Amino acid sequence: MTAYPLLIYAVSPLHVGTGRSSGVVDLPVQRDPFNYPVVYASSFKGALKSHCFIIQGSIGIEMCGKAPICCCLFGSEKGDDTGSGLITVTDLIPLFIPMPSNTHGYIYATSKYLLSRALDLLDLTSENDLKSIVTNLLKPSEAQSTQAAAQQMKVDVAGIEKALVKLQNGDALVKLGKLTEAKISNGVVIFDDNEGSEMLERAYIRMTRNKIDLRTKTVAERALWTEEYLPQGTVMLGLIIPSIPKENKYCGEVIGEKVGQGGSSICDAACYNKVLDKFREQFLGGSAGNNYGFINLGGKETIGKGIIKIKIIMQDSIATNKGSTGSLSKA
Repeated sequence: MTAYPLLIYAVSPLHVGTGRSSGVVDLPVQRDPFNYPVVYASSFKGALKSHCFIIQGSIGIEMCGKAPICCCLFGSEKGDDTGSGLITVTDLIPLFIPMPSNTHGYIYATSKYLLSRALDLLDLTSENDLKSIVTNLLKPSEAQSTQAAAQQMKVDVAGIEKALVKLQNGDALVKLGKLTEAKISNGVVIFDDNEGSEMLERAYIRMTRNKIDLRTKTVAERALWTEEYLPQGTVMLGLIIPSIPKENKYCGEVIGEKVGQGGSSICDAACYNKVLDKFREQFLGGSAGNNYGFINLGGKETIGKGIIKIKIIMQDSIATNKGSTGSLSKA
């Protein structure tokens, strides 16, 4: 079953946290077992579902009844035994992270581990352009290696000289945002696995905050803490994977008919295409030719953090036995 890649661009610093920590940073971001940042699928799916309810104008009681498309795609609310939704979302993994450079202001960096994880995800898709970009960064051909060695620019990252590696046909990544436009076209730094996690630590934002006692205008007792953020401009990768056929009564309400063969409540590939197409149109604000939208992800929303751009890379609709009826437009 075809999975669709999602490219995530952090418009503002991103904090998807794990709660309090006993370390130097009181409120760290989520991390994987190898100490790289990650946004777990449950956090991302929750943000997508919340945004879906918001654009449907349905926050509060009876949310599924007023916004069936949200419960069709992402699953029903507590107390509703309708079942799970039509899509599976993966963890979001960092692909490129902007970090300070003594010679270039800032550069984009990644590691061989992160690129390998990205390839594992992209193997589930039919999207060849992104896969080719990542593959060439990890394992350039002999001709590319010879040419790159002659053209590589050196940059100073935390006092260490590293090479900038050019992306082959990387327009999809370069045009994500203004920060990527300014730097990714020049190349990225690729850290080896024995240094990647430690070096990328220098890119993360650690902000110390306090709470003021309004009566005394001084810092309240035990109200000083440090938060961690991924920097604005961070590029992440995830997938939307169809989980069909699936029995879900709300899907029929979305497309205005009984779903599945024989008028059952089971949503099949044709149903899935129609529902996802409707969500994409609403998510993108109905803008013709648009293939991205904006949502809030993580904490600190009221101080401008966690604004992300999501670019959905769709090739074709999910194949059905009688042809595709979803007419998902191409990216």
